[in-house]
Amino acid sequence: MRSTLLLLILSAGLIVVSSSLAQRQQPTQTAEQRYKNIQIFKELPAAQLDPTMAFIAGSLGVKCNYCHVNTFDKDDKPTKLAARRMIKMVFDLNKGSFNGERAVSCFTCHRGNPTPVSVPVIGANPWAPSSASKPETALPKVKLIVARYVQALGGAEALAKITSRIARGSRIGADGILVPEEVYQKAPNKILTITSYPGLVFSNGFNGSAAWGHSSKDGVMPLPDQVLNQLKIDSVFNKELKLEELYARLTLIGKASVNDSEAYVIQATPANGAAEKLFFDVRSGLLVRRYVESDTVLGKFPLQTDYDDFREVDGVKQPFLIRWSFPGRSWGRKIDEVKQNISIDNSRFSPPAK
Repeated sequence: MRSTLLLLILSAGLIVVSSSLAQRQQPTQTAEQRYKNIQIFKELPAAQLDPTMAFIAGSLGVKCNYCHVNTFDKDDKPTKLAARRMIKMVFDLNKGSFNGERAVSCFTCHRGNPTPVSVPVIGANPWAPSSASKPETALPKVKLIVARYVQALGGAEALAKITSRIARGSRIGADGILVPEEVYQKAPNKILTITSYPGLVFSNGFNGSAAWGHSSKDGVMPLPDQVLNQLKIDSVFNKELKLEELYARLTLIGKASVNDSEAYVIQATPANGAAEKLFFDVRSGLLVRRYVESDTVLGKFPLQTDYDDFREVDGVKQPFLIRWSFPGRSWGRKIDEVKQNISIDNSRFSPPAK
């Protein structure tokens, strides 16, 4: 069940912050109620256990089998017992020294290594004279960046003509293995993703009122609150035309390098939830990266989404390569075919009966 749920989370390709949608959909079940031998995270919502485990694995730069055997509830490895002690230490340290704030996490000491880092690294020399910095050119207004993005995609008129989309291609696993994947979208706010592994099919979607996840093995499955909410956000068709509606505030915070190119960085703050960072390529005007941090019981957990290989279909550009990354894992979607303005029955976006 645990590995199945993690695959479903990765199939969704997202992790961001919010709990309101999930709370409306299902009662909260604790990790202790759903899983065996839970000793530290007893009161943690069960759907949050996998993102928390991903936080730990990413902080140490390890896979699940570093602490776990195939039966996850067993305590056969000393690393699992050590992990429990370290998690308790983090909780006690934050409670006793930082007023309960999540100031210290696994990553504070481990920095992507199983063994904590205790020796300062040799780095830059702060005593060296600083070189004269180049004068910064004036940054454009946010409205101009957003308008240029819409134009780079094909223009508002061309985008508005598209009301449905079916994309077919492959899910690129963290191990590099490709499996078939389909994405169905329909205006104004419906989405369905189907990922077909050998003998196992995952799907997740939003039908305009409810988000859901499904496994051909386990049926309809609970998803982390973050995934449920993001499915609702991603379901908005032609989001490119609605950025100022989706976010309460858009603030240009500077420039950054993305894949050897400069990008304008806009902080996009929704009415509820965590702010995202949107990266727009200076030359092309296209959105090339999204970055967001989600809350886990141990601290902030980052997710980065990169968009590449833009191609024109029916007068509008679409990314044919999408990559998701969080600490310790990276996966993606390679699109081979896009069909638009295809008739899709609304029932397609509801969860399977079984």
